[in-house]
Amino acid sequence: MTTHNQIDPFHILREAQARSAQEQQLLSGRDWLSVTTLVQFLTALYPLYLWVSFDLLGYRLASTDPLVSILRLTALVTFGIGFVFLLLSWWAKYAPFRAATLALVFYTALNVFFALTRPQHFMDGIASRMFVFLGLIMAVRTGFHRHRAK
Repeated sequence: MTTHNQIDPFHILREAQARSAQEQQLLSGRDWLSVTTLVQFLTALYPLYLWVSFDLLGYRLASTDPLVSILRLTALVTFGIGFVFLLLSWWAKYAPFRAATLALVFYTALNVFFALTRPQHFMDGIASRMFVFLGLIMAVRTGFHRHRAK
């Protein structure tokens, strides 16, 4: 005769496995935001290098060359985007679904803006952008599963 009130010795183990899987999903969502941050900071290194070599080291006449101001603006904007993703990765510790959703919306809006303003350069770096985009989708998915499980 079996009753429903009998103690299941594996019940605690199953609950621990489910919690561990949820925590791993949460970490993978934060990890994707961290990867996005790293990609943005690595992307900013090249314009920063060009800006420093042209402007600060004096390889060109910085006062008359519009290229230097474009490089400065590009480096600063790219670093700014990286800092936005850094803040979103930090926020993902507390609200992973909201942070991942906001990061995905921000990244999508940013790419739409670049496609509209510079359509001839939109395909430059498309592989890394698709990698980041898919990673952000995974972060939203894992954040949603974690949010729904609560």
